[in-house]
Amino acid sequence: MDGRDTATGVRLLATLLSAAVLPLPSHATLVSDRAHFMQLAEQGLVQTQRDWWDAKYGWYSGRPTDDPPVASLWTSYPLLELVAAVAIADPTKQNKDAVTTTFTQAENFWDPTIEGTGGVTWLWGLRDTGNAYFDDAGWWAVAYLDAYRATMNVRWLWDAQRALSYIDEYAWDPVNGGTWWDSDHDHKTSEPLAAAALVSASLYEILGEPYFLNLAEEYIGWADKYTLVNGLYGRNATDRTVMDYVEGMMIAAHVELCKATGDQSWCKQAESIAQASIDTFPTIEPWTPEPDAIYMQSMLELYDEDGNPTWYALAYANATSAEVNAVDADGFWSHDWRGYRLDPGQLFTQAATLELFAWMAATSPPA
Repeated sequence: MDGRDTATGVRLLATLLSAAVLPLPSHATLVSDRAHFMQLAEQGLVQTQRDWWDAKYGWYSGRPTDDPPVASLWTSYPLLELVAAVAIADPTKQNKDAVTTTFTQAENFWDPTIEGTGGVTWLWGLRDTGNAYFDDAGWWAVAYLDAYRATMNVRWLWDAQRALSYIDEYAWDPVNGGTWWDSDHDHKTSEPLAAAALVSASLYEILGEPYFLNLAEEYIGWADKYTLVNGLYGRNATDRTVMDYVEGMMIAAHVELCKATGDQSWCKQAESIAQASIDTFPTIEPWTPEPDAIYMQSMLELYDEDGNPTWYALAYANATSAEVNAVDADGFWSHDWRGYRLDPGQLFTQAATLELFAWMAATSPPA
């Protein structure tokens, strides 16, 4: 994914739109909307499972016209999060069973042949790839953490841990720091770094093992020293491009460390990153639904921890905009949250918008 820089025009647009973040309707309306978001997410999940499932491959299609049609990991990631988020918001046996089924199938993104010890591959069921992408490994690990939160099944923690170990062993540069984008070590980028920080912080919060705290502090410490500019994390030590979903994962990583350690400085840093993000990015969907859903989920996690309605209001503004603008004439969520039609038939566009609705349903609104 290509990010956008912090050009003056982007900042001006964010300033013009920032007023749209703050107002919220009455608590009664928010409660009603929460139930409505749940309905949209659950109905949309059924629609997605029906229309994108490919029985021939045993996994979902990325888009029916793709060759092969089976979805890549980046394409599948919003679906994984949608399934987990629906079960977190509405923990029925049916929804938890869907997590078990989906995440068991998604273990086919693990390629035991990579590096001789195994790693995450970019395409479901692919083996002997010769190359792998570490941002994909990060998405996969983050999704499995949410699957654990939905079901408390420790198997999903094992999946998250092996993906983290893969990133730490092969993506992290032990000499100069930073994470490589792929196993060719062509260039470094912050998506695997932010994901690894979030996963290690989350595993420390869940398991309490100092090893994971040390990893999280190492990743975040390097990023603070070499990439933090104007309150946001850049792509690497020399490229200052900022991406909302990277900031989102770093916000969530700080929140997890705040909860796990009781050290409020982690929460204060999360709030600082969140405010810098609101000041920098347009209110409504500056990228596309799949990365922006990551950003919104993280803002909701911060709101859950500190109770600041500003973070909730950002996600609410995007969710209400998406409900109006993202659905097409055929009843699919194929537009972005401003109403622009994207490449039709894409699984990740549909699933990411529904994922946002599910995270809104999983979050208690401000009183």
